[in-house]
Amino acid sequence: MKVVLVVAACLVPAAAFAQETYTNADLAKFQVPGAYTNSDLKRLPPLATQKAPAALLPAYVPEEVPSAPWQAAYDNLKGQRDGLLAEIAIEKSQVDFSESAFAGDSRSFDPRLGYRAEVTPLIRELAKRVAVLDKRLDDLADRARRAGVTLDRR
Repeated sequence: MKVVLVVAACLVPAAAFAQETYTNADLAKFQVPGAYTNSDLKRLPPLATQKAPAALLPAYVPEEVPSAPWQAAYDNLKGQRDGLLAEIAIEKSQVDFSESAFAGDSRSFDPRLGYRAEVTPLIRELAKRVAVLDKRLDDLADRARRAGVTLDRR
């Protein structure tokens, strides 16, 4: 019962305001003293317009920003990132080998079972460094874009 009363209390104001709709025919009923009509506006003289600009500005020529330093910085960061990704790939392949059936020869220097636990902190640290370099690459590309330089991001 309470729900019905709450719903009714919410809908009564909406129903009351829904009755107040106006159409273009209702506009003839309203007379606002001092308001312009369309015929009054048509009788006004045309406004003065300027035929030519007051002053001609020189054409905008963007300042040429050398892109070589920006691209070199981007390529340097990208090279560091690629090196870290290669190191992560090598460590992961070593982990895969240590968990395979070929690992276990105590006379070799290949990783053995348990290598994953040893290199987990290293792989996490390398992944963090890759994330930092990704952020630095994005920031550098954004600063270069604001300076008017287009970088080759491949």
